[in-house]
Amino acid sequence: MDIDYSEIEKICGKKPINVEIIDVGNNPNFVFTNDVDFEAINLYDIENNVISVNSWFECYHYVSGGWFSNLESLSRLEEFFSYLLIFLSLGIISIYQLINIKNEKKL
Repeated sequence: MDIDYSEIEKICGKKPINVEIIDVGNNPNFVFTNDVDFEAINLYDIENNVISVNSWFECYHYVSGGWFSNLESLSRLEEFFSYLLIFLSLGIISIYQLINIKNEKKL
């Protein structure tokens, strides 16, 4: 998966000099260290789950994993899929009706 560093910087801020980026993966035993100089940020995933991150590295980890900083991003995604579903449905109905019209003319 490609990491969008511009999105990470937009949400988490610039990477502090003293932060080392390591691959945490899905290690359930990994514990993120709180950074008192980092203002906590709420992040959301596509299932509408929310997490508060308390360090730049924790923010980096979640944002690089697909989490985002506001529900507006999720609502835009849902709106896109809603329109897509409507247009696909209308297209299928139109094709079905055209096939029926052609079949009726043959009879």
